[in-house]
Amino acid sequence: MTTYFKKFTKVQLSMVMIAVICIGIYFYYSSHGSLPFFKEVVTVKEQQTEDGNTVIKVKDTSTDVANEFPMDMSEDAVLDAIHKMSHQKVESDQKWGAIPLTPERVNRLIAVVENNQSNYVHADLYLIILERWAKNDFSHVVQDHNDIWGLQGGTIGKAYGISTPAEEEAFIKDNFKIAQ
Repeated sequence: MTTYFKKFTKVQLSMVMIAVICIGIYFYYSSHGSLPFFKEVVTVKEQQTEDGNTVIKVKDTSTDVANEFPMDMSEDAVLDAIHKMSHQKVESDQKWGAIPLTPERVNRLIAVVENNQSNYVHADLYLIILERWAKNDFSHVVQDHNDIWGLQGGTIGKAYGISTPAEEEAFIKDNFKIAQ
């Protein structure tokens, strides 16, 4: 075994080790959500809607949404943001990426889409989704996710159900840092 490794130079061995580390980080991120040192800090509380349903309300404690979502966002960036926010509310076998679904982010994305309505091909769809979410109506979130996922060319990770409050809280705990 040691004779096999003697055939490689130190540079080649270093490159292999770096590749192995990068692959390990990728698989950790894929299976555990956000890396701990990149997690958004949020507060979480349960709230009852008028129709008696429980909604998980997330508030971001650290992000300036105007910087995160500038008025000149590309349509692809808007698609990506809506997609990643929807992960908080849906059941899916694969979820890649997470952005806290907060009222501040939803309202900011509405303003961004309205500002760029003539430039975005699917602006009407984004506004329908975001305006519904702004009213805490997540009854169509599976279709919302799948519509956005389809526009992105999704092949893995189709949503098949709405997360229960317990599943949503677990997703939040896995992907965000909850402030005490």
